[in-house]
Amino acid sequence: MKLMNTSGRAALSIAAVALIGLTGCSATTATEESDAVTESSALFNEEAAALVPASIAEAGVLQMVTTVGMAPLNYPDEAGDLQGFNIDLMSDLGEVLGLGIEVHGASMDQIIPGIQSGRYDITASNMAITEERALVLDFVQYYFANSSLATLKGNPDQVSPDALCGMSVGVSNGSFQQTVVMPEKMEACAAAGSEPIDVQSYADQQKAVLALDSGRLQAVAGDTPILLYAASKNDRIEVGEKLTNGSILGIGMNEGSELVEPIAAAMEYLISSGAYEKTLDRYGLSDLAIETAEIKK
Repeated sequence: MKLMNTSGRAALSIAAVALIGLTGCSATTATEESDAVTESSALFNEEAAALVPASIAEAGVLQMVTTVGMAPLNYPDEAGDLQGFNIDLMSDLGEVLGLGIEVHGASMDQIIPGIQSGRYDITASNMAITEERALVLDFVQYYFANSSLATLKGNPDQVSPDALCGMSVGVSNGSFQQTVVMPEKMEACAAAGSEPIDVQSYADQQKAVLALDSGRLQAVAGDTPILLYAASKNDRIEVGEKLTNGSILGIGMNEGSELVEPIAAAMEYLISSGAYEKTLDRYGLSDLAIETAEIKK
């Protein structure tokens, strides 16, 4: 595990990824040789940094958790380094605040318990801001996305948002698709007297796409950016109709966290400085930009 700083992006070793998959836990050790983020950083903003709680400022590091296996948002490359939009954006955010960002990997259903227990300070993991999540976390909004269906090329089973009854559909554990979208679709099937949806859960959306590719699923319900990226890398997969109109996603912190104000201030600075737009563009996500980093509780 590497500590993110202004001279490089975070890295998550293959060994750490394997450990996550086997134990459900994330590695927590930063490399001792990593350079500290200082006020000489290009994006450092004194006003935003002044809002950082004393305990975090003294530690000099934010413990950030994200999912593993959601390219192009957060995923390990061939060398095992964790990369993607969320990693780069959090690196920039830490730079604004004069903090390092120690990255941890976990499945979506482990993230909220980990934040509540104090293991992690923040999450940037493509988490939709829902009423249920807002009961236990405070959020700073950071981009917009919707959900879609992915199928095999040509959609041989004629899967659509209104024709999911009796279909096998993959989702990732703890995702918006698993906790909100599919339950609503299941209710519609039950009301119509149709067969239930065979919802199958996976550790992350990329594993669900692999199951689709191998013929174990008829569709995957996932975040549109992730599915589009998967389809761009595999010509056997196509992205079909949208499941939702979209929602604002948030950087999450424990309810009542003193980090809310500095994180919001840092995001506003990234937006106004143009750094946010550059990071989105790097991953082809410019259409998902928001105009202001509002706090949502």
